[in-house]
Amino acid sequence: MIVLFAFVGLLPRYLQAKEKSEIPEIDGIYTDPDYPDIKVRVFVHKEKPARSINSTLVCSPDPESDAVVHPAGWKLPQTWTYSLNLSSAPASVNGASLPTIAKNGFDDWISASGKSVSFSRNADTLIDRQANDFKNIIAWGRTSGNALAVTYIRYYPDTGRVVDIDTIMNKKFAWKWANSNTCADPGAYDAENILTHEQGHWLGLDDEYNAGLYGNATMYGYGAKGEVKKTTLTKGDKVGASQIYQ
Repeated sequence: MIVLFAFVGLLPRYLQAKEKSEIPEIDGIYTDPDYPDIKVRVFVHKEKPARSINSTLVCSPDPESDAVVHPAGWKLPQTWTYSLNLSSAPASVNGASLPTIAKNGFDDWISASGKSVSFSRNADTLIDRQANDFKNIIAWGRTSGNALAVTYIRYYPDTGRVVDIDTIMNKKFAWKWANSNTCADPGAYDAENILTHEQGHWLGLDDEYNAGLYGNATMYGYGAKGEVKKTTLTKGDKVGASQIYQ
């Protein structure tokens, strides 16, 4: 009985500590509760409003945009490592495809940065949640809400030095991979399409929500089913990345 009473007495403090250590899954900048000098930028990739779904493949042109994407406030060092959670990928995507999907996006952004950044794949992981563990992961997991994906960038605001990045793709949605095809499944989100957008945040780019200017940009903040145009960077995406790494 005494032990039980002691545990009950500690429970509120445990819950408070647990709540304190969590970062809200809401767009914004937060202070890391365990490292006060570190800020956490949270990007929530939102889904476009629902539209009618056809039974045939959606084949989309790859439109261009000159609107330059804005920086978010950090830059990566010359070499940056990442780990993939292959087992978390939906069967419709296939975990064996994730290394190619990730590399395709990183290669595009490497080129956009003027090859100022290179990405090196570390050992695979089973982690499927964000954490300040100084590992940089890409995984499918659960997000609280309707986010297609959430990326967490931990960095020092005074220097722009990044210390940890995690991207969590929401496994509750239907996913497919068009494998660089311009035709995509109209009833699913394309894994490379969404991940390439998230990788732009890794490099230091912000979300853009002005559809008139940025609707065709990879860094446009909404994603849609059957969409694959984000797998190819626009001129504005490339210029935005190159300006960070001049």
